[in-house]
Amino acid sequence: MEKHATEAVRLAPTFGCALDYSEDSLRQLENILAQLSAEAQRSGIDTGANDSVQKRVDADPRIWGGYFGETIRRLWGGEWGVETYPGTVSPVVSVDIGGAKLFPVMKVYRRLTGGEGENVWSFYQVVREKLSSIGDRQ
Repeated sequence: MEKHATEAVRLAPTFGCALDYSEDSLRQLENILAQLSAEAQRSGIDTGANDSVQKRVDADPRIWGGYFGETIRRLWGGEWGVETYPGTVSPVVSVDIGGAKLFPVMKVYRRLTGGEGENVWSFYQVVREKLSSIGDRQ
């Protein structure tokens, strides 16, 4: 996943953004994902009208989810792993932070396909609050 994160850092300037693994860079990540989501919607991703866009929506979650997860991991000291995604039997890449499991690739996929309601910056705010409370209890 670290290689995917590095690729995200390399690609970010093409979206007018810079990524540096800081908390604030997650706002920039949301800007990138908003652009990609809008492009996918304009290109007919919902109807499968554009195979190249569909391939991108399938590949982009690994790149941008890798960055999202790697940034959270660096900020909070977690570890990459593979877990069964809730409600499925499928193994999915996860980040484990003190027993809390995050699924950054899935979150980015939902952002790309589900729109603004899946905003990763807003999601991170909730994650930060929960991780802060876990740290306070230890």
